[in-house]
Amino acid sequence: MSKYEQIQDSIKNLPFSFETEELPLENAFMRVLRENVIADMDMPPFHKSAMDGYACRFEDIGNEMEVLEVIQAGMFSHLTPGKNQCAKIMTGAAVPAGCDCVFKVEDSVETDEKHVKCTNPKTARNICYQGEDYRLNEVLIQQGTIISTPQMAVLAGAGYAKVKVTRQPKISVIATGSELVSPSEKPKPGQIRNSNTSQLLSQLRQMNLDVVANLMLVDDFKLLTETFTKELQKSDLIIFTGGASVGDFDFIPEILQEQGFKIYWDNTGIKPGNPMTFSEKNGKFVIGLSGNPVSSLAQFELIAKPLIYKLLEANYQPLRILGTMDFDYQRKKADRVAIVPVIIDERGLITEIPFHGSAHINALVSANALLEVPLNTTTINKGEPAHVRPL
Repeated sequence: MSKYEQIQDSIKNLPFSFETEELPLENAFMRVLRENVIADMDMPPFHKSAMDGYACRFEDIGNEMEVLEVIQAGMFSHLTPGKNQCAKIMTGAAVPAGCDCVFKVEDSVETDEKHVKCTNPKTARNICYQGEDYRLNEVLIQQGTIISTPQMAVLAGAGYAKVKVTRQPKISVIATGSELVSPSEKPKPGQIRNSNTSQLLSQLRQMNLDVVANLMLVDDFKLLTETFTKELQKSDLIIFTGGASVGDFDFIPEILQEQGFKIYWDNTGIKPGNPMTFSEKNGKFVIGLSGNPVSSLAQFELIAKPLIYKLLEANYQPLRILGTMDFDYQRKKADRVAIVPVIIDERGLITEIPFHGSAHINALVSANALLEVPLNTTTINKGEPAHVRPL
């Protein structure tokens, strides 16, 4: 088992770490559901018309029928059409008792003011039957689901005006590196603009997570220690970018050890993006990402994102697509899982793009997926299958 696979296994065993809160439905989008959603009625709650047309008995199709009434959506008729009788009905309206068919307006011809005839003897029944979507007391959405657009509609339909969800963690983001300047500054010799923070904040926003602090610090052990201690008082999760490797000025692992944090891992087994830490102490969590933008993006998408969702007790299943290589891939060393920016098209073909390593951030502009090259695999030939993770 690769180091990367070991990490994925360890993530599955992490504990649920944040409290539950109740929110109005309109504020629940992209939050993690903390209760099973149970149906309080059948859906549809009655047999309803799937078309604008005429409700009748199917055995009368082909006969001239008397139109008894017009039934609009929201109206419930107490009439029961008999032989060669029908009711004009709108989409979504309750089908009157005794009727087992609705033929479409387009399949009808009016023979006079009060009579109509179906012109399609092979018409479908065109009825949405009571309970065909779901039944009373059925579990509609499982606890742990990330509430997206379809879940919002189901919650509303099931009467959940308020929803129990996981409380959002308070997050501090700290970019480290004496070489970093803000995007608004022109870098001097030896300096570089801080792109990691913008990238990381956008990844967090995609998860509907906000930060309480966004800092950029030089590589100074005392300053980093003091800031880290301060942020721990107000945050549940601190995410560092940079400073997590083994260089002379990579202080994050040393600070974590000095503060008594349990370090779950300090490398990932992926390339690019091997140096990465995850640690915990008294319900406070720290993620240390690489300072190289492609590395930190891969670390977040493949490891940090599922890790955070597990702490939120989400049933997160990242999408992996089995595509077909449209180029020959080769590498010399295969001691880590390789992560390569690529393009996958609508045919499932995986296309190569220029990629020069962990600092090549421009490669991400055209990429829409990350190719996963397994441990001990040096070659994937054109035409062979391979897994990609959409971005």
